[in-house]
Amino acid sequence: MGKLHQFINLIIKPQDHSLKLQSIRAAMWSALEKGGSNALRMIGSLILTRILFPEAFGIMATAQIFVVMIQLFSDVGIRTAIVQNQNGAQPEFLNTAWFICLCRGAVLSLVIIILAWPVSLYYAQPEIKTILLIMALSPLISGFENPALTVMIKIFRVEKKVALELGSQTLGLLSSIVLAYLMQSVYALAIGVVLSVLYKTLGSFIVAPYHPALQLNRTYALEIFHFGKFIFMNTLISFTAMNADIFIVGKVLHMTDLGIYSIGRNIGLLLWMICLQIFVQSYMPAISSVHTDLFRTIRIYKRTATLALALIIPVSMIFALFSHDIIRLLYDPRYQSAAISMSWFSLSGILLVLNAINSNTFIAMGRPQYETMSMAVGAIFVCILIPLGAKYFGMAGAAAGMFLSILAITIAQSFNLIFALRFPFSKVLHLWYQILLVPASIISFYCILLTPLANTGTYNIPFLVVMTVLSLAASGGLYILWEGTRPFNDQKA
Repeated sequence: MGKLHQFINLIIKPQDHSLKLQSIRAAMWSALEKGGSNALRMIGSLILTRILFPEAFGIMATAQIFVVMIQLFSDVGIRTAIVQNQNGAQPEFLNTAWFICLCRGAVLSLVIIILAWPVSLYYAQPEIKTILLIMALSPLISGFENPALTVMIKIFRVEKKVALELGSQTLGLLSSIVLAYLMQSVYALAIGVVLSVLYKTLGSFIVAPYHPALQLNRTYALEIFHFGKFIFMNTLISFTAMNADIFIVGKVLHMTDLGIYSIGRNIGLLLWMICLQIFVQSYMPAISSVHTDLFRTIRIYKRTATLALALIIPVSMIFALFSHDIIRLLYDPRYQSAAISMSWFSLSGILLVLNAINSNTFIAMGRPQYETMSMAVGAIFVCILIPLGAKYFGMAGAAAGMFLSILAITIAQSFNLIFALRFPFSKVLHLWYQILLVPASIISFYCILLTPLANTGTYNIPFLVVMTVLSLAASGGLYILWEGTRPFNDQKA
């Protein structure tokens, strides 16, 4: 009971006396948020794919990625600046940030409206024009979001933010399902996205105890833009590196292929997205608070990355090895080809977890230019490999091209950590050993058990269960062997 009581207190009560406990508490709440968020997303996918047609999801994926592109290309890192800047929680800073967000939101909406028609012509899909005109409301509405919501991450008070995220997403999903049933049209998905943004914006003023005012402090505005000039370039290149496949697949192949590809892509990246939020929401504030102490920074980095990989590798490998069975279980035969992209993106998720931790290390230490350099390497690979892969090998070629591009990014990040930030070579190489050894052992188990256990039950469930246990044991065993039974003992380097 004592341990249970301590655990409950850790979740409920702030842990201001300990940076480590604050980070652990934030990670737990983030786990709840991302677990719930992705469960809702999966439920929505299962329901909506039975109401609408595959092409609808390809059209919607194209429109959504275009809206995100416009938003990110104008990103000046306002929310990141609030977390990173020592004055980020001050009223004048928040008011200035809110003023900039309002102006940015209005401009983004106008840009999307102007470009809606040319984009629909490029893809020869008239529906994209109407969808973009609907979704142009999203940046305008989100510009009004309470800036104090980001302060909750900065001070490790994430529980209200979690409630807001899950609540607004639930309402948005219910709205999308009802509209899809009534309208039987892809436009229902676009309206659902806008409503979800509206719910979150309204809720931000309920959960955050702050009411922003229209105010522009010149000093703070310059600080935001000075920090944001690196974030802008990094975002521009990062977006190209991580999302160009959606634009290319939709153009080289067909919207139906893109719809199927995007479903497999989303499931494959599901685990990465969960780990990203669990670790990064607590990791970046922790690094920001100690970034002048290289020894503590390296220690937090190694702890976080090693644990994240120990959790993501076994489950990602299971997703990759059993992708055909999982897709067959969840979707009707129209979507079976999604297993191809799901398999490749499940493997990519392993690298993306390390990629995200590296990225936030550069930003939290005030060195975003090295992240930009790393992403530029990936963007070059994407622009070469994705068109060639999609043209000659279809969905499999595009997904494999993305995997190789993400691998190139992560390798470049590791070099920058070592040579630019002076991280010990052994600490960085240790993570690559983990990435190589654990999957190799899992694949070995799979090859040994394939003949006796494959096709022994519906959807290979007995084989999947055995492999899951062995995969977790292999990853956990290696983690304990390297990190010991007390990996978070502060006496360890």
